[in-house]
Amino acid sequence: PDMEKAISILKEKIAAGARIRIVGDYDIDGVCSTCILYKGLSRVGAKVDYVIPERIKDGYGINEHIIEKAAADGIHMILTCDNGIAAIDQIAEAKELGMTVVITDHHDIQVDEVSETEIMPSADAIVNPKRKDSKYPFSEICGAMVAYKLIQILYEKAGIDREEWLAMIEFAAIATVGDVMKLQDENRIVVKEGLRRAAQTKSVGLRKLVEKNNLDITALSAYHIGFVIGPCLNAGGRLQTAKLALRLLLCEDEQLADELAQELKDLNDQRKDMTADGLVQAAEQVEAKYMDD
Repeated sequence: PDMEKAISILKEKIAAGARIRIVGDYDIDGVCSTCILYKGLSRVGAKVDYVIPERIKDGYGINEHIIEKAAADGIHMILTCDNGIAAIDQIAEAKELGMTVVITDHHDIQVDEVSETEIMPSADAIVNPKRKDSKYPFSEICGAMVAYKLIQILYEKAGIDREEWLAMIEFAAIATVGDVMKLQDENRIVVKEGLRRAAQTKSVGLRKLVEKNNLDITALSAYHIGFVIGPCLNAGGRLQTAKLALRLLLCEDEQLADELAQELKDLNDQRKDMTADGLVQAAEQVEAKYMDD
C-alpha cells in the first residue's frame, strides 16, 4: 500500500531539488535500510542525507529531537526506514512543522481494541506490508526489504537498468538474516541470491569486514551473516554509534574501509568480552543471593 503515492512524492521532491532526510535505526536492519535508500536516492539525483538515532540518547526510532533538528536544518521531507509506524506524536509534529513524511516500515501496526481499526501516523504515505489493506503476497519481510522494493520502483520510473537494483540485494539479504526473519518464501530466495552475489560484491566495506573476520567471501552462509558479520554491524549501535556501520557499507576508499572494518571488529570483540563478564557477574549474584533454598 502507498508505494505509488510514496514514489510520486519522492519524484516530485527530487525534481524540485527539495532536501530529503532518511531516518533509520541503529540495528543491522536499520543500517542496511538506510544504506539502500541513501544509495538509491543519490543515484537518481536526490538531495539526500541521513540520521540514525543513538541507542542511549535517542532510543528506538524517530523522536522529537530528530524532527526539530530536521526542521532547523531546512529539510523538506523525512523518509523513515525500519521505523515510524508507531511514531504517532512525532509524525504529527513533523507535519505541524510543514514537512512531508513518508514512512517505510515492516513492524506490526497498533490496532484500536474497540473498533479494531489500525492506528497509524498522519504521514503522507505509509509503505508497510503489514497493513490490513496490503495485497503484498508475503508480509514477513524486513525493513531493508521494504526499502529495497521502494528503490526498485524508483529505478524503474527513472529508467535505470534493473541490474543496478539487483546489485544491492546483498544488503537486503544481510538485513533479512540479521533481523532474524523467517527464511521462507521470498526471504529464502533473497538471501540465497544475496549470498551468491556477495561473492563478487562491489562494496569495499563489506569485503573488508569479511576479510577482518577471516572468512571466504565466495563461501558466505546465513550462519556467517547471523553470527559473524551481523554482530559486527550491530556492535557500532550497541557500544558507540550505528553511523560507523553505515559509513563502512557506503565507503568506497580501501584504506578508510579497512580502518572502519577493524574498528567494528574490535567493538564486537569488546561486546563479546562484556557479555562474558556480565554472565560471570550474574552467576555470582545468583550464587550469593538466591541459592540458600
